[in-house]
Amino acid sequence: MKYIFPILALCLLFVNCKSDIANPTVDPVEQLAEDVKNIDEYLAANNLSAQTTASGLRYVVEDVGRGMPINETASINVLLKGYFLDGTTFDQTAECSPITVFLPDVIPGFSEGIQQFNTWGKGKIFMPSALAFGQSGTANIPANTVLAFDIEIVEQKEFDNTKIKNYIAENNLTKIDSTLSGIYYTISEGGTGEHPSENATVTVAYKGYFTDGSTFDQSEVPISFGLNAVIQGWQEALPLLKKDGSGTFLIPSNLAYGAAGSGSIPSNTMIIFDITLVDFTE
Repeated sequence: MKYIFPILALCLLFVNCKSDIANPTVDPVEQLAEDVKNIDEYLAANNLSAQTTASGLRYVVEDVGRGMPINETASINVLLKGYFLDGTTFDQTAECSPITVFLPDVIPGFSEGIQQFNTWGKGKIFMPSALAFGQSGTANIPANTVLAFDIEIVEQKEFDNTKIKNYIAENNLTKIDSTLSGIYYTISEGGTGEHPSENATVTVAYKGYFTDGSTFDQSEVPISFGLNAVIQGWQEALPLLKKDGSGTFLIPSNLAYGAAGSGSIPSNTMIIFDITLVDFTE
């Protein structure tokens, strides 16, 4: 039962924590001019048309976004790729796993860039080093380094719902039902008797996997636990089965591990379980 119990840990990407070692010999005005020159050369070489802010930040709007405007105190969910101007990637989210970012906690350039878009916006952000990690740098980012980001800002529930529906269509799943909370499921074996309550102790065999088919957890033998001790998605899914019943459940991230993730499950990831209810007691 490695991954279906809730956890409390939360990791934030882009926290603006810098090294105490700085390079005082670099003139900030000269550095900004050099950074802007390098960004503009990159944009020209890649045929990108960017807009500019007073700070020197450049951004490319591919889609401004159909959702709500974003302000400096917002918490957003975003798919991103962070890279240097030479093309080297230093960070990237999984395709189906947006990261939750609280803008007051991130580097200035990322916050300023994100605010040029609405929710569901998509584009690129290019920030001079002073808006990133400056003369200090950080673990995998050298001092005085321009950063670039490809970003797509999503609304998580809609994002998960779309991913689930796409998975159902691509895998030709049939006899699909859904709950009001957003779980989609199909019952492959009806089972016998009554349904367990959400407070039951259940014995189950299960496999948990992602939309790409990779397994993140699986029971070797049936195991028992109280339903009130597991993720909300399981609390809703198991009462849909009867004894010896089986089903496949597609669980949105807010009913799984949310922004925190768990172990090998990234933040904001919808997950899938094949479950057989072996037995239960009330």
